[in-house]
Amino acid sequence: MANPKPSPRVLNRSFDRSVSPVYLVSADFAITYANSACGQWCEIELDQILGAKCVFSSQSSNAPPNKINGLCPPPSHFESLATQPASPRSFTASAIDVKNKTSWKSAWTYPLKDADEKLLGLLVICAPHTLQSPPEPNTEPSELLPETLHTQLAAIRAQSDHTHSLESMVGSSSFSQQCHKRVTAAIQCDADLLITGPPGSGKEHFARVIHTARDPECHIDLLPIHCAIADQKLIQQRIKEITNELPSTRKNPNLQTWLLLLDIDRLEQAAQNELLGFLQLPGFPLRTIGTSTLSQNELTNSTHFSTELTNQLGVMVIEMAPLSERTEDIPLLSQALLERDNSHRQKQLTGFASETLQLFIEFNWPENIDQLNRIIQLAALNADSTLIHPQDLPDEFQHALKAMRIGTSKETKINLDAFLREIEEELIARAMKESKGNKAKAASLLGISRPKLLRRLQTINIPSQHAAPQTSPTDEIDSSAFEELE
Repeated sequence: MANPKPSPRVLNRSFDRSVSPVYLVSADFAITYANSACGQWCEIELDQILGAKCVFSSQSSNAPPNKINGLCPPPSHFESLATQPASPRSFTASAIDVKNKTSWKSAWTYPLKDADEKLLGLLVICAPHTLQSPPEPNTEPSELLPETLHTQLAAIRAQSDHTHSLESMVGSSSFSQQCHKRVTAAIQCDADLLITGPPGSGKEHFARVIHTARDPECHIDLLPIHCAIADQKLIQQRIKEITNELPSTRKNPNLQTWLLLLDIDRLEQAAQNELLGFLQLPGFPLRTIGTSTLSQNELTNSTHFSTELTNQLGVMVIEMAPLSERTEDIPLLSQALLERDNSHRQKQLTGFASETLQLFIEFNWPENIDQLNRIIQLAALNADSTLIHPQDLPDEFQHALKAMRIGTSKETKINLDAFLREIEEELIARAMKESKGNKAKAASLLGISRPKLLRRLQTINIPSQHAAPQTSPTDEIDSSAFEELE
């Protein structure tokens, strides 16, 4: 006789006594059950977990609701387990303690279905032991799986201690590594900052992240000025308004207000002089962060921009590279942009099919990160599954990729003289072969005179098997070869 199945109450008691974190995620990503071991691992009360929705995103923090994001199974698990036999699938779950330290556990998902085989949710059972770091993923291009990229992102964010979130510079390229160092230095010092790079490369995003990381509680104001539309009068009026309001609005008189100068390279000459006059005032109370499409060297050498202003703004410089020069960052960057918006979508996505990422790597991204982000958002709307496939990519991308492939195809340069010489040699060789070396007959086949053929034979290379037997010295010194021809 078969043993009776345990009742739900018995299972609950078993899970409650388990030292392994166990929780249940419904089909709409709400956590409907969690045992005490799960609460202890996350350092959060169970009543704050139950009913809360988790998001498949590497953007986790020690504050709700982002605190439970690391518990979220990949959305692809819901999709596959709803249609496939009930077999467990693994992923790496994570939790963040009150000190912003991340720990990981190996986890397995088990489908829970009703009598009609409809998926109700996933039961997640974690290993009792805690990992200090996630498993090292395989980063070969053929192995750029969404869950691998997700784990990499979580590890990168953990290493940065969650002090700042920079989707635009995640990756392993030398650019990303150098940017991390420069951003960290910019956060820790009070020097004026200039961020340069092509349009769409995330310059304003960098500026705002540096400001937020320096002052997470937003005690320091960040006041933008759009230099492309600012004239001398507007610069003067805006800065005077800001400096006059500082004593009454500043919560801490020791904190410095920041001035964000967007597109500083587009500021007109008179406005440049006005701004420089303010910045050179002793004890000027504003720190400046400028963004520019032109590099610092280009600004210095420009006849339309003040060299003094360039030196004043560029005490510290961060240069943004075009996306086409950091293609190795594109898979992680794409995954980060996708996960960032999972919380805003009705349907959460896991990532990209490998074929999609290969197309992203191939494309030249003239509008840089802004364009990549737009394409991902449009593709997410078209996706029928939890993965973005090539057919989900919008027509905008498909047409641009096709145009790029046509435009970048190698142009064949034709050397006309060499081309005509090759044709001449080929025709003469055929005639000599057909005539078995008889020059008079070969000349007749070519429609030229025998003397003209002899002159051609003296200047071109004909394979020896096509040449006539050297039986008569008269062929070599035939005086008719030197006659003038019309």
